[in-house]
Amino acid sequence: MKMNYILNQVKYNNFLSEINSFPRNKSSDKGIIYTLYSDQLNLIELGFAKNNKIISERTKENKFILLDKKYGKFFDLLLLKKTLKFLNIELLNDKYCNYSCRTIRHLKTLGWPIGNSLYKKRIIRKKISYVF
Repeated sequence: MKMNYILNQVKYNNFLSEINSFPRNKSSDKGIIYTLYSDQLNLIELGFAKNNKIISERTKENKFILLDKKYGKFFDLLLLKKTLKFLNIELLNDKYCNYSCRTIRHLKTLGWPIGNSLYKKRIIRKKISYVF
């Protein structure tokens, strides 16, 4: 029991030291944080863009669906990536992750914009499957 506590403290301290190494106080890092989803690939893209035009280009070229977006900072994206890594959620190419209920739950808990359509649809399907 005490060993687990010590290991968790070491992991937490390492996590905090990594966060402190992020650049801060840049006024140019303000923009839009967003979440895109591909039903074909079953992938979620987590990203940051300076404006809406960049997001619309990303959705057209990669055939992704925009789940949600909100104003934020590039630091928010970096912090989310580190947190997901700490939660053992693997990122592909440093911006994609496989869709799973666990991933969506963590993103929602962390305040990342995921919208309600995809999350609710999966919950409704899950509840219907329990009825049968």
